[in-house]
Amino acid sequence: MFSAVGAAGAGGPSKPSLRYRSSISSPCRCTCRLRSAMSCASLLMTADANSGPARCPRKPRARAVSEDDWMTANRSARIPGVDIARALAVLGMFAAHILDLGDLRWTQPETWGSVVNGHSAVTFAVLAGVSIALVTGGTAPLGAEQLVVARHQLLVRACCIFLLGGLLQMLGTPVLIILVMYSFLFVVSLPLLRVSPPTLFVAAGVMAVVMPFLVPLIHAALGAWGSPFNALTDILISGGYPGLIWAAYLLLGLGIGRLDLRSPMVARRLAGFGAGIAVASYLLSAALSGFDDGTHQTPSQFYAPSENPGEGFLWEWSDLQAMLGAEPHSGTPFDVFGSAGISMLVIGLCLLLCRRPGRFSFPLRATGTMVLTVYSAHIVAIFVLCQFSERGRDGVYPWQGLLTWIVFVLVAVSVSAVWIARYGRGPVEGLISSIARRSSGSRRVPARSGF
Repeated sequence: MFSAVGAAGAGGPSKPSLRYRSSISSPCRCTCRLRSAMSCASLLMTADANSGPARCPRKPRARAVSEDDWMTANRSARIPGVDIARALAVLGMFAAHILDLGDLRWTQPETWGSVVNGHSAVTFAVLAGVSIALVTGGTAPLGAEQLVVARHQLLVRACCIFLLGGLLQMLGTPVLIILVMYSFLFVVSLPLLRVSPPTLFVAAGVMAVVMPFLVPLIHAALGAWGSPFNALTDILISGGYPGLIWAAYLLLGLGIGRLDLRSPMVARRLAGFGAGIAVASYLLSAALSGFDDGTHQTPSQFYAPSENPGEGFLWEWSDLQAMLGAEPHSGTPFDVFGSAGISMLVIGLCLLLCRRPGRFSFPLRATGTMVLTVYSAHIVAIFVLCQFSERGRDGVYPWQGLLTWIVFVLVAVSVSAVWIARYGRGPVEGLISSIARRSSGSRRVPARSGF
């Protein structure tokens, strides 16, 4: 390429001269432009060959919402403290079922070992809500499409757990089986999977205050007029774990599971608030009831159905004084708040003390990943022991004691560690997860990251 360039003289007009200027850039730029041109040509040729517009990239392959992503003990997606708390809850229920424990009296330190009575089961129920919240997104709840599959699989799991609880009840052990009520909590959680933590906490508090008064009234009314739904009544109202009262623990657990449980601040607040709620509940109960041991009636004793059907139920104001008690499994407001506070304290401390998975905590974490298997196995073991022994005059079996509990704990923890290290999931958990996954069939949704 040539261009005219004026050469200025000393005093005269500039004379134009021709100077050559190459239009070719440096070798590097030339190579880049050549590659770019070849890429464009290739795209054009491909578009012509397909004779159609360019298509958007394919979406990632869809998969069903499943518990598989967090059921392995060594995965980083799991929260170690939650697994530890779950293990402590089930081992605490071992103690409540095996040890000959008396009534808990906070003013008598020698009875403090009885804290496992009732409170272990409550912690187990609260952790059910935590687990459901974690598997459905944790701090970021699932979208509408994914919730359809999540709810479907949770419902299938509830049915499986209900069936398992029914089978364990058929063994006829002296243990109150919690799994039937546990399955009810799964059903209750279905419409609550996108509710915010503050709303869940407020709802749990309201239920803790209202339901202890409402449940005995419903029970008395059904007892007066009769009910064809006795099994449902036992689950919701009159059983050892009245579902309408224990639903408050589920709401609490769902709210906790929506928090950032990996944050030390959240763990400290859980432990602090839990301790404060528990202490305030038990102190207030003791102050109002005057440390009277006769105020720990069960809800079914609050209101007596009338002997004449159709006349409703009879009660006296003195019966309401039983609501001032805080005995485990009494279902009073003070019992609900106190037990919930203890569960929050336990979960918070476990989150603080076990922030990262470690080698020494693995056996307990493994136990926490297969609690359904461990719980079911210990019920079967108790059934076997009962077949070879009889209750004494004091109502205690000869095998009940500290040594038996230690053996149960050692076997449960060691077998869980070996099983999880080899297979990654407990047998009962794996079976239920497989059934839930297969039940989804072709109902698959795009997977969201982090789930």
